[in-house]
Amino acid sequence: MEPLGAGLDYFDLKFLGEPATIATGLLTGREGVALIDPGPSTTLPALRSALAARGATTDDVRAILLTHIHLDHAGATGTLAQECAHATVFVHEVGAPHLVDPSKLLVSATRLYGADMERLWGDVRAVPAERIQIVGDNALKVVGHSVEIAKTPGHASHHVSYFLPHAGV
Repeated sequence: MEPLGAGLDYFDLKFLGEPATIATGLLTGREGVALIDPGPSTTLPALRSALAARGATTDDVRAILLTHIHLDHAGATGTLAQECAHATVFVHEVGAPHLVDPSKLLVSATRLYGADMERLWGDVRAVPAERIQIVGDNALKVVGHSVEIAKTPGHASHHVSYFLPHAGV
């Protein structure tokens, strides 16, 4: 776990046993915790372990903030939506339909990764539409923190970035 600012840390998910490949942001506040890009399902044991090291469980997760929907960033979101009964998933409007029905995303990814899909990304489940909140160029209150949002297309056309002005990030 690495501190980034007031209430903001990240932890290495040790993707495929390798360090410094995929990380998840953790925003801690008086109302629980928020995850920023929870990673693929194959890293869920590491994510749960990192939460436990901080004295939290998936039941404490109140928000999942997605920068974009690529499987290395958001593949575990559907599974976490099932485990995190109190969590809302925040995502750009272009990404939301792919969370509700990941079939097109999976077809596209399978063209790239073929037989390695399960080994790399694990189970990719749908997120119930009622658990999703669309983000734009606005601000949110997440676990007691003000979070500013900016659309930052580039790596993905639907990419957004989250900023915590009070933490200097």
